[in-house]
This record gives sequence, structure tokens and C-alpha cells, in this order.
Amino acid sequence: MIRKTKPEFISPYLKDASNYSEGNAEEVIIPEFSGELADFLKTETRPVTVAGAGTGLTASRIPSEGIIVSLEKLNKIDLKDEGFVQVGAATTLNELQSFLKTTDWFYPPNPTETWASLGGTLATNASGSRSYKYGVTRDYVEEIELILVDGRKTILKRGLKICEPLSFDDGSSVFFPEISYQSPNCKNAAGYYIRPEMDWLDLFIGSDGTLGIFTNIVLRLEKSPYDFVSGILFFEKESLCWELIPKIRSLKGTKIDPCSLEYFDQNSLKRLMSKHPNIPSNSNAALFFEQAVFDRSDYDLAMENWYEFLSEENVMLDDSWFAQEAKDIQKFHEFRHDIPIIINEENSRAGRVKLGTDMAVPDDHFLEMMRFYQNTLEENDVDYVMFGHLGDNHLHINLLPESSRMEKAKVVYDQIADQILKWRGTVSAEHGIGKLKKKYFAKMVGPEGLSDLKKIKYCLDPKNHLGAGNIL
Repeated sequence: MIRKTKPEFISPYLKDASNYSEGNAEEVIIPEFSGELADFLKTETRPVTVAGAGTGLTASRIPSEGIIVSLEKLNKIDLKDEGFVQVGAATTLNELQSFLKTTDWFYPPNPTETWASLGGTLATNASGSRSYKYGVTRDYVEEIELILVDGRKTILKRGLKICEPLSFDDGSSVFFPEISYQSPNCKNAAGYYIRPEMDWLDLFIGSDGTLGIFTNIVLRLEKSPYDFVSGILFFEKESLCWELIPKIRSLKGTKIDPCSLEYFDQNSLKRLMSKHPNIPSNSNAALFFEQAVFDRSDYDLAMENWYEFLSEENVMLDDSWFAQEAKDIQKFHEFRHDIPIIINEENSRAGRVKLGTDMAVPDDHFLEMMRFYQNTLEENDVDYVMFGHLGDNHLHINLLPESSRMEKAKVVYDQIADQILKWRGTVSAEHGIGKLKKKYFAKMVGPEGLSDLKKIKYCLDPKNHLGAGNIL
């Protein structure tokens, strides 16, 4: 086991992509294998925070006290059985995707940050652009090696229901408490996932590093498509893009069956111009789509189907981009990933803590949500960028105020959150709550909901030593 105590060695672990600057820790612990970590925790009395790769946006990995556990040595990858892969928690998404290129399999979740650790993606139940069709991280987790903060260890497999006890290697068991709280009926990564008769596994996925430590993970894979038909569609007005989405949704499962529907508003396009100068100058919105196909004939037919469908819609079809070869698809993904990178760099230069929404609503409020966003942002005259997952009603609004306007921007954020909750949506669909969104999460679940979630926390971590300061 590696132990770091000098401030200059601890400092890199006190940062993530949120620019949160209030971290503090006594020591960093780096176990070489999971058993070593379990043995260490059995006698440890200080608060423990698990550090992922530092790509998170809510400061979950940054403690205010105690020790940091970094799993950076746990990064092996092995094909386990037909259609399954076992990975160490520190394996990055990029490493997994590179490994799978030599196989006939692929892992559908594709969060924007490819250097995120897979343990971190489980902690937040990360998704990515393909969640519209393929779902989120939770849908692909079959098994985890789990260690509680007191050192108890178990192999938790898909299928063990919360009505059954969760047993550990020392012979002890945990029973799920009686609660009434349930998670909202939309894409959601806020707090603990709660559904009647769910698996224990699903409770730990998305728990923001507060219930247990993932050391090894077994993921389910999908057969690799032959390719993805993809394009970036441009629109003269933002509303024309929004209005296309219900039409596309109505065709789900037919010849128009995208896995990604990614939105870029006019402010996003302005910033992207620096890297992609061929963006049409008269465009004010864009939509990136892709659809999986499984042989060459399917590819040609799918492209024809999209042309036919779009020719009847209010799309700048002649100015839009369609992939003709592999490098085009790569370029489109870079286009998609460039905007959050640009925003994070802009925040870093300004010394500004990220102030960005991660909210989602049920389908029946989609167009109402888009109109509300536009009206609220324009009325309050705060600089912003809006992009994200239109297929899931899940947009990222990044507020980018000058320092003198930060309090005004926070008021706007509050207005948006309040309206989302009136529509029974979520304050986090992807990034988690961490330390930065607890205020909004408390509003979302209410006092009774918080009480229920604390009962769950108490069952697994009665001293509140793991991930202290996150969620609750």
C-alpha cells in the first residue's frame, strides 16, 4: 500500500472539473489490491473519501477532512464470459473502449469525459449521448466487488433484491430499511436510486461514493454495430430543432431509430466556431444524431431514410453535415465533446466554480421546458450556453456570469430548479449531487425523503465516515 502525507502529494487529489477549492485531507491511501484496502479499513477511524479520476463536476471526490482512498492501481481489464468484461475501478472509459476494439463487443455508455474512471461512472450512474437508446451505466452493471467503510466485503450480483439481506464476508448482514421515498420517473442521478423490488446493486450505483467502495466491476456488453449513421443538422431557429424531437420520438423502433440526439444552442455554436469554422453562419441551433447499423446495406438504407425524413422538416439540409467515412464520425464526436471542454476551460480561466444545470423532466413537459429555459435566460440577461441530451429531456445550461453578476446567476439557477421540481423532474440527471447541489436535492426530496435516505446511509455507514458531505 502506498501512503502519501506531504501536502504537495495530496494536492492533486483535491481537484476535479468543478473548480471546487475547499478540499483538505490528512493522507492519501493507494491500495495495490482490494483485500489490502479491506484490511486497512477495518482499523481506520478517520472519514474516508474515494477519489476517482478527477473528471467529476460536483466535488464528490474532494473531502474537507480525513483521508482519501485512490484506487488508481486497480485498472486491470479481462473478458470474463461471452458478452461480459471485468474491470478494475480505476480503469478509464477510454482504456475499456480501446481494449474492446479488438473484440466483437462494445460498451454503450459514453460519457463526455473519456478519461473518467469506470468506478466513478458507477458512482454517478453516468450516461452520455447514447443514453436515449441504450440507457445509462446502471443498465450494464452485472456485478461489483464492494467494500464498506468498516472493511466488510462482498461480491454483489445482479438479481439480489432489497427484500433479501445483503451478506458480507464476516457473516454479517444488512437489511434494507422500511421507507416510502421513490426516485422520480425520468432520467435521474440525484441521490439514492429507490424502486420497489429493485436489486441491491442498483442502490449502490449512483450513490456518489457514500455507501460503499467499488473495487472490481463486471459489465455487460453489446454486440458491436457495423457502424453508426450520423450527422449534424443545422437550424435557422432554436425552436425548429426542439419541435423536431417529438416527431423523432414518435418513430422510435422504426427506420428512424437514433441512439443519440444532442442539442447545441446558438451560444454553443458561437463558441464552437473557433474549432469548427465551417459551421453555417446563419445557423442558430444544431442537432447531432447517430443510429447504429449492423451491416453495409443497412447503412446505406438508414442514410436514405434519414434524408427522406428530414427533407420534409425545417432543417437546413443542404448545409447540414453527414458522415461519409470513419473520420467524419470521429469529427462529429469531437464537435459534441468540444463544447463542455470549452466551457470548463472558460470557467478555469475566470476562476469560476462551475454553475451548470444537469436537470431533466418527464417527456410530457419537454417543449414547455425548452420555452421556459429560453424565456428565463433571456429575461435575466446572464451569459449562458445550453447543450445536451434532447432525447432524454436533459439539457446542460452553463451560466457564465462575470464575477459581479454571480449572485444574479444563482438566482436564475434557483428559478430554473424550482420550475423543474414543479414538473416532478430531477435536479441531476447525470452528474450526481456531490457537495455542490445538496441545496437543490433537499428541495427535490423534501424532509421526509431526506429522512428515508439517511436511514439507508445509517444501515451501511452509521458513523457517516464514507463520502461525508456528499448528497446528505
